Amino acid sequence: MLRLRKLMYGIMISILFIAVFWGASAQALEGKAGEVIRTVEDLKELEAKGLLSRGQVLAYTEIVKVLGRPIPITGKTDCSPETINSINYLKVTQMNKGKAKIGTKDELLNYAGLGLPFPGITKDDPQAGIKIAWNYEYKHEGDDREGVWTYWLTDDKKNVKTLEGNVKRLSFFGRTDLDPRPNISGEAGVRSKEVITFTAPFASKGMAQLSVKYVDPQRDKGLWVFVPGLRRNVRIGGGNRCDCLGGFVHNMDDQTTWDGNPLLFSWKSLGLKEMLIPTVMPSEKGFPYVPKAYVIPITLERRPLWVIEQTPKDPGYCYSKRIFLVDPETWWFFNSDCYDRSGKIWKIVHQYYCLVPNPKSAGGGYAVYTNAGSVVDFKIGEAGPYVIENVKINTGKDVMAFTLDAMRRSGR
Repeated sequence: MLRLRKLMYGIMISILFIAVFWGASAQALEGKAGEVIRTVEDLKELEAKGLLSRGQVLAYTEIVKVLGRPIPITGKTDCSPETINSINYLKVTQMNKGKAKIGTKDELLNYAGLGLPFPGITKDDPQAGIKIAWNYEYKHEGDDREGVWTYWLTDDKKNVKTLEGNVKRLSFFGRTDLDPRPNISGEAGVRSKEVITFTAPFASKGMAQLSVKYVDPQRDKGLWVFVPGLRRNVRIGGGNRCDCLGGFVHNMDDQTTWDGNPLLFSWKSLGLKEMLIPTVMPSEKGFPYVPKAYVIPITLERRPLWVIEQTPKDPGYCYSKRIFLVDPETWWFFNSDCYDRSGKIWKIVHQYYCLVPNPKSAGGGYAVYTNAGSVVDFKIGEAGPYVIENVKINTGKDVMAFTLDAMRRSGR
């Protein structure tokens, strides 16, 4: 009799445990702070509720299924305009509010490069898509910025090639934080210059890339590559934006989620929706790269995001469309689902962002800048997770560091 009672007691405890566990595991996710994504089914549930894109589900499956790591959901980071813009940038945005216009060919009119072109875009604005694209182009990110990057080229056989280097960028047009303002003289028509240098592996050491963006968007971006083996700079045609240079998985337009010409595409707003994107971190907080992983482990936060559809005007362009998730506070493109010409997802490009302190001498506050991310190519089974460390803005970069001669010398 005692043995029977013990058996019944054990069965009741087991039933109670199963009921509690099943109830907890079957609890519906709402994308709220404190919840944890543990399974692919959780990801699909959040996708069905419109909180994740198709590309996000495919990429984050790598984290929960392959790496076996949960994805926590945190509270929303403070990225209000007063927090992530310098005082100077906010001031010129307010001074020029309402002046910028969209032309008949989607060109930006009546804009001198100062501040955000279109603050306060509304859902019912038929030009919301192209206005968001121009806001991205002229968002606040400091008059110069720099960082040290590491990129892990990973294939589906778990082979990894590590690339390392430095990146620095200088704005020549529409400067708000550092003198000379608003423009750097002697570089008429230049909007910005960026130099990417390679320090590893040995085969790539010394290679450098200089890209030049012009104020006139009708003008192709200038691109030069210093090849150590040739000991000379080689100009790359700016017309082919689908090339993947330097061993990267992303192409020239995929950099920082989007780095192309707005006028070469049509832009359509699909609405402003609550969705989940990687948590915006302090700049000093690093990301835990897992060797041979496609995607760096993350936490997510729920934010209102613009969902934008971009379609190319050139029928020969590599993608049939991109779907961007755009933050209406920072105007960064957090995520890009890239579709091939048959309408299937080809790549996902998603960035993780950080709050970078802005020196008080340059207007104070913070700026938002990318400090990690991943590009996953689902067709060839390759990915490029990366981190950018020691991110700094408004350090007073020398113009002479952004010349072809400086690039050549840095590669010696």
